[in-house]
Amino acid sequence: MPDRILLVSPASPFNPQSGAQQRTALLHEALRTLADVDVLLMEPTAGPSRLESPKPGVLAHGLWHQRPLGIGKFKPDNALNQALKAEGVDLRHYRLIVSRYLNPLTKLLIPPGLHSVVDLDDWGYHYTPGGLALATQLKSKYAAWLAQRQLRRFDAYFFVSQRDQARYRELKSALLPNIPYNPPAQPFPQVDSSTLLFVGSLWHAPNRDGIDRFLFRCWPVIKAACPKARLLLAGAASSALRHAWEQHLDVSAPGFVDNLEEAYREAAFTIAPIYSGGGTNIKILESLAYGRACITTPYSADAFRADLENAGLGIAGDDAHFAEQCIAWLGDRDVRERNAEKGSSRIATHYTRALFVERVTQLCAPLL
Repeated sequence: MPDRILLVSPASPFNPQSGAQQRTALLHEALRTLADVDVLLMEPTAGPSRLESPKPGVLAHGLWHQRPLGIGKFKPDNALNQALKAEGVDLRHYRLIVSRYLNPLTKLLIPPGLHSVVDLDDWGYHYTPGGLALATQLKSKYAAWLAQRQLRRFDAYFFVSQRDQARYRELKSALLPNIPYNPPAQPFPQVDSSTLLFVGSLWHAPNRDGIDRFLFRCWPVIKAACPKARLLLAGAASSALRHAWEQHLDVSAPGFVDNLEEAYREAAFTIAPIYSGGGTNIKILESLAYGRACITTPYSADAFRADLENAGLGIAGDDAHFAEQCIAWLGDRDVRERNAEKGSSRIATHYTRALFVERVTQLCAPLL
């Protein structure tokens, strides 16, 4: 049997726009250096388990029934497996199966002897202290406990940060950091600007909540000290949400931006006021790759602590400090420039496609 890999993912690698799609595309690209790769899309649905018509390049598109209250959350979906078999999808034809996230892989009936690797992107979800009711906290802790129990089922794992990997030293794993997907050949030079930039999927709860907090607690202080300051929120969100944000003085939220290069060129620096979530914030790495320093929170910065210490990041411990840091950087182009240069240099060393492919090869090649 020739070497063949099955990549299982809820996000297609063939039209990479969101961060999840871009990581899937990078993983697909890296796996193709080892063997031929088929793509199986797997997504949850409130309806019955079934197959959708696959898009070009995709072997099959499966939907698994997501039951209420997490019942059977990590059990194989018999109806979906039968539908895949009827469609001619036979997992015995593969030497290795690699899955983006844990849930999709747990829905498949994996034949004995077929090795499996799980990409634990967004693992270890962190909630804002005091941000959840007690019942919700307990439910979340139970869900995390259930997920951790599934880690015994598979052969090896990718973690996106040393912070996550250090918690599971007993597992066979590799550190596979998120990297900027399509960075410029050279970082953009610093400009005289009063524009702060946020880039990300603004419908995503950690991003949305972080922006809300920044607008209400930090932005008025910044505007009082720097009347010319502007804020550009670049990323997909509902029209109602974007309209609400644009009620704040000199805030623009145009939605998805086709030309991010222009947004980065015209920005003084970026912000990432993120206090919750999982994995790492690729927006921080992308900002440094474009030559723009970033002000963020200790939670977000901690994921990059080993590689970006004292390089490119302003780390604000609370809202007052966040506003103070923004005001200071708006008034000092030289400080922004020095931070941006340090940060972009670290990106060119620690967050490259060559390194990404190398880490994938180290973990997956022996399993083939």
